[in-house]
Amino acid sequence: MKISTMLNEMDQGYFSGNNEQLQLRLNEQEKLIDSLKEIEKKYQNLFNNSIDGIYKSTEEGKFIEVNDSLVEMLGYYSKEELLNIDIKSQLYFDVSERDQQWSLAHRTFKKSDIYRLRKKDGSEIWVEDHGRNVYDALGKVIYYEGILRDVSEKIKTDEVLDVLLKITKKGYSTASLKEFSAYIQSELGRIIDTSNFYIAFINREKQTINIPFISGEDSEEEFPAEKSMTAHLIKTNKPIFIHADGLKKLLQQNIIKFIGPSAKVWLGVPLRVDGEVIGAIVVQSYDNENAYKESDIELMEFVSSHISLAIQRQKIHQETLLSKQILRKVLDNIPINVFWKDTASNFLGVNDISLKEMDLENESDVIGKSDFDFYDKIDAAKYKADEQAIMLSGKPKLNYQESHIKNGENRFYVSNKLPIFDENNQVIGIVGTSEDISERKRILMELEKLTGELKLQNDTKNKFFSIISHDLINPIGGIIGFSELLKENSENLEREKIKSFATIIHKSANFTLSLLHDLLEWSRVQIGSIEPDKEIFILSDLLTHNIAGVNSLVNSKHIGLTSQFQTNLSVYADKKMISAVIRNLLSNAIKFTPKGGTVTISSEEINLNDKKFIEITIADTGIGISEENVEKLFKIEHNYRSTGTNNESGTGLGLILCKEFIEKNNGTIKVKSKLNVGSSFIFTVEAAS
Repeated sequence: MKISTMLNEMDQGYFSGNNEQLQLRLNEQEKLIDSLKEIEKKYQNLFNNSIDGIYKSTEEGKFIEVNDSLVEMLGYYSKEELLNIDIKSQLYFDVSERDQQWSLAHRTFKKSDIYRLRKKDGSEIWVEDHGRNVYDALGKVIYYEGILRDVSEKIKTDEVLDVLLKITKKGYSTASLKEFSAYIQSELGRIIDTSNFYIAFINREKQTINIPFISGEDSEEEFPAEKSMTAHLIKTNKPIFIHADGLKKLLQQNIIKFIGPSAKVWLGVPLRVDGEVIGAIVVQSYDNENAYKESDIELMEFVSSHISLAIQRQKIHQETLLSKQILRKVLDNIPINVFWKDTASNFLGVNDISLKEMDLENESDVIGKSDFDFYDKIDAAKYKADEQAIMLSGKPKLNYQESHIKNGENRFYVSNKLPIFDENNQVIGIVGTSEDISERKRILMELEKLTGELKLQNDTKNKFFSIISHDLINPIGGIIGFSELLKENSENLEREKIKSFATIIHKSANFTLSLLHDLLEWSRVQIGSIEPDKEIFILSDLLTHNIAGVNSLVNSKHIGLTSQFQTNLSVYADKKMISAVIRNLLSNAIKFTPKGGTVTISSEEINLNDKKFIEITIADTGIGISEENVEKLFKIEHNYRSTGTNNESGTGLGLILCKEFIEKNNGTIKVKSKLNVGSSFIFTVEAAS
């Protein structure tokens, strides 16, 4: 109740009652005010003493109210200092992250988001934000109120668990110690500095240290143990975490001697097999004395144990069983399906994400059942066959793809399955992982398709401009050059020379005109301005007409031309396009057939996909085409061309146009050729109904 309201009531009491009644009212009001003050005091105590950060902020990026815990959490000295900062620029590493958080906040119900903030000293902190927008009576946002909880350690713990799991899995699948060591260095580098990292082994007979893997510096693979720091660690059989001053003391005490430069901090743990120290795993920093902390010793010891297990494979699974509780926590926090089965391929257990995949709540709903209880029978049978083969061979099956139907949709997975052995090296089951890559595969297929299309378009464009810049400029340059000679020297040139120059100019002009025609035709096809105008016509008449058109070429080269096609061949296509194809293929056959050779035109009725087609073959006994060059035909990016038997030239675009025209008429075109034997170009045209 507001104080103004209480005063009004007191005034009314004054005029309506006597002094005794007024006194009673005053006493009641005092008690109410004391009660309100007590409530406000409790609220302030709760606000100020909460271990979580509590705040109110505006959309513009200013704090309205903060508690002490938030001030401490973000590394500021006082509430006043924190209230004066710009939230967008000073708390967020990227302003867009603040905008995203605010857009998500436009709802009246409470929310919980996890995101990162920047402390005053510039370091990173991960927080969980529980809060909501507060609106006025008109629905306008007054402010945002929320509770921030520091979850940085949880985020780091999750990453540590992920690293440890991957190292554990890699220990099962790799046979190379060097490869395994490099993998450990890479994964461990996600959570601690491994820029200077090595794994070492002691040879007690030779008293040498062997280092199969080292990063960050050059070192001999094997050197005398003597008084090296690594040898000291192996001798003490205890983890050593030491800084530069500690190393200096060991040096002064003649316990160690330096091999190379001295580190500012050095952390090493022993490698043990059956209680015996066989080597060490070490990280060090030459420039940051705070690179490691005490808690890293436990992490390094865990990694050390798995290197040892990789050396003695038979103990890997036994050590895994002893670490079941740790592994279970890891398994339930990784974003992939993990399961394990007995020799009959019945489930012994699954992780949490596998339960979600199966739309189940409890692991007990899975144990004792098989894939036949959850998936299509064909898929389940395939899975079981795979698993039985793995257990029979004792060999894992890694990084392979499989699929099954889920909710009517075919889902794709990357899977790994490994046999489980007992202490007698007998297979007792199988452990597997699967990761749903359906969305990733869909995106990859789209990208590959798009990449292929873009590459083809780019290659086509480049070749197109290459033809224009090279094949057009050269003959035009010839025309200009020889015409210039005629212009300047016509009075002094002999008649035969003038005729020779004129002939060159004529041939160059004809070639340029032909190339321009083919380029324009091809360009029109590409942009879709040429579409087939189909009609029913007699193909045999069109063949006869085009044969008559090349008779002079045939006679001049003394080539035989044989016709073996049926009469009255009726087809449904664009007559001009098909005529251009026939004319081009006939010209090519004549061009590449030497004197005395033969060109043959034949036809055949065929059925393709329940439709009738006429197949035309134009064969020659010419110079043929190599297998390598056959692959380049019909492709503008290659623009294959060669000279005829009488040095006839060509643009190289004729066959490309033939392919475009035939395909626009729903036909196909192909070539069969052999060097020095001849070529056969075969195309199909849809027969008339």
